[in-house]
Amino acid sequence: MFGLQNFSKMRIYIIITLLFASSLVSAQDTTSRFYFPVKNWDLQIVAKDNFYPTYLADPLAIRFGVSSQTMKYSDFDHSDRVNSDGSYLGKLVINSGVRFSLFKFSPRSNPNLGVEVDLGMTIPTFMRAGNHDVIGLDGIYYFAVAGKPTEWLSLRFSKHHICTHVGDEFVDGIKSPTDFDLQSTQLPVRDDFILSAAVKPLYFLGNKQWDILQIYGDFGFFMPGVDFMGKRQNKPNRDAYLNLQGGAEVEYYFPNKYIGGVFGAINVSAYQLNAFSPNISGSLGYILPQEWNKKKLRIGFNWYNGRSWSNQFYNRKEKFVAFFVEADI
Repeated sequence: MFGLQNFSKMRIYIIITLLFASSLVSAQDTTSRFYFPVKNWDLQIVAKDNFYPTYLADPLAIRFGVSSQTMKYSDFDHSDRVNSDGSYLGKLVINSGVRFSLFKFSPRSNPNLGVEVDLGMTIPTFMRAGNHDVIGLDGIYYFAVAGKPTEWLSLRFSKHHICTHVGDEFVDGIKSPTDFDLQSTQLPVRDDFILSAAVKPLYFLGNKQWDILQIYGDFGFFMPGVDFMGKRQNKPNRDAYLNLQGGAEVEYYFPNKYIGGVFGAINVSAYQLNAFSPNISGSLGYILPQEWNKKKLRIGFNWYNGRSWSNQFYNRKEKFVAFFVEADI
C-alpha cells in the first residue's frame, strides 16, 4: 500500500534506527521538575515540555522523524521522469529537530499554566529515493514567547528564520517540464514573525478522556529591518510579506493504556509569494502505548498537495503520499 513495497533496505534501516532512538526519548520522565521559587511562581530553566503545541500535520513544524514519500505529481523531476512513468519513486525526508522551553514561569498552584521563552530548530534533509543523493537541505529556526493563560488556550509570538540549500543531486543543474533557471532562486531565505493561537474547544465538556480536539491558526508577516537575531531577509520575493495557516487535529487514547491511541490531523497553509495558493496536508496514524502526557511516538500516513516541502523549490508543486515515524520533542 502506498508504495511501501518499494522501500529500499537503507530506508528500512533508517526507520528501525529512528524507532529505537525515539523510544528512548519517549521513555523520559517528564513529571519531575527542578525549579526556582519566585514568590508564588516557579521558574524552570530548560524545561522538557512546552506550553504551545507542535502541529501534527504542518510540513514545516519542528519535529524529529522520518518521512518516506511516494510522489504522485511534481513540477520538477529531480533528474527523473516523475510525470511520465519514469524510474523516480519518491524521496526520503529526515528531520533532526529539537525544541525546548528555555525559561518557564508558572504559578505554583498550576504548573500547566504560565509564560515561557520557547526555542526550536530542525534541519529537514531531502534525499532521492534509491540512491539517497541529497536533493536539498533546509534550516528552520525560531525564537518565541508563548503562554498558556487557561487550560484550553495557548498563545505564541515567534520569530522564524528559514534558509535552504540545494544538494549534490543538482550539481549539474535540474531537469524540469517548465523553463526554469535554478540560479534565479538560489539560497532563498525567509524571516517571518508569526502570531499563533491554539484552542481545545472540548475542554468545556469537563471530561479529560474526551478533550481530544485542537484547532489552531497562524498569521505570519515579514517586517523589514534588523533585530537582535540579525538583519531580516525575505528573498527572492521581497514584497510578499504574508502567510496564513490553520488546522485541526484529534488525539484519542484508548482507556487501556497498553493499547495506545490514534490521531488525525489536517493543515492548510497559504503564502503570498505563491499567490495564496492553498497547501493541504493530512495525517492519520497510531500512537504507541504511553502514559498520559508523556512524549509520544507516532507512526502513520501523510497525504500532501501543495508547494514543495523543500523551500529551495517553493514555487514548484508536488503531490505525494508518505509513511512516517515521528517522536514528540
